[in-house]
Amino acid sequence: MVSKVTMQDIADNLGISKVSVSKVINNQPGIGDKMRQQILAKAQELGYVKAPRISSIGKQTLKFAIISSKRFFCVEEAFYTNIYYYLNKRCIEKGYSVSTFIMDENEETAVKIPPQLTKENFDGIFILGEISSSMIEKIQKLNGAKMTVDFFKQDSNMDSVIIDNFSIGTEVTNYLIEKGHRKIGFVGNIHHTTNICDRYFGYQKALVLAGLPYKEEWNLINNNEENEYTLEIQLPIDMPTAFVCHCDKAAFFLMRSLKKNGIKIPSEVSIVSFDNTSICELATPTLTSVKIDCKELAMTSFEQMMYRVDHMEMSPQKIILSCKLIERNSVALV
Repeated sequence: MVSKVTMQDIADNLGISKVSVSKVINNQPGIGDKMRQQILAKAQELGYVKAPRISSIGKQTLKFAIISSKRFFCVEEAFYTNIYYYLNKRCIEKGYSVSTFIMDENEETAVKIPPQLTKENFDGIFILGEISSSMIEKIQKLNGAKMTVDFFKQDSNMDSVIIDNFSIGTEVTNYLIEKGHRKIGFVGNIHHTTNICDRYFGYQKALVLAGLPYKEEWNLINNNEENEYTLEIQLPIDMPTAFVCHCDKAAFFLMRSLKKNGIKIPSEVSIVSFDNTSICELATPTLTSVKIDCKELAMTSFEQMMYRVDHMEMSPQKIILSCKLIERNSVALV
């Protein structure tokens, strides 16, 4: 019978300590990239198999963390809380433990990692909703696999599960163009998140290819960095006949602002949005919006995390999901 390959076998083959091997196998910091690759290569060559964590009842157990910003998680639209619900539910169904960390504005500004994340070893960390590059750099130094959910950061060296925001931004703008609209505005701060930025440039692409005009005054912003929305926005004098809004809540507040100024929807101004939250059916008229499947986002993220936990040596992957426009009553034919 062939004996099982151990970490000590790998260490002896390379002439290094077992501690160094253990750090690499468990994805811990403190080992240089060159040595890390040598250890992983030798482990594969010798046929080393990492033993699963075993609970008292004999089942494999994994320990995950979900981290999010309060400005995304604690909002009325419940977009991210829906993703969290399905992700947390799936982990629990599999018998894995989940710890949740919601960062407030002060913690984000100070780039302060929740203490429990640094004290405990997690097999995987889900980052739900966009956070700063400085915070990501700190999280990357922690043990375990990491994944961004619903956003992507260049050079983050993490798996990402995202929506094809650029393409859908183009698609919804073309939808308005097909309805006869030639003066189309955008609602959203492109510096706020990469999702908004991608949707904006998708919108711009559609305008350019259709030979339609664009004016800076047609780019409205009705929220701040903490996702607090306002009715007090300056509407353009040369009013567009349609707007692409970065999310349902932005669209809802725009609709209220327009009505406050005596502008009728959709006969005078049409509106399309993103996320397809409950706001869409509550709005008057009901809101045409892009349906983003929160459950699919969560399930895909979970499956990719499970793959990553067992394949830490593989290159990071960006998984892009499609979505669908749900037509309601907020867009008119002109």
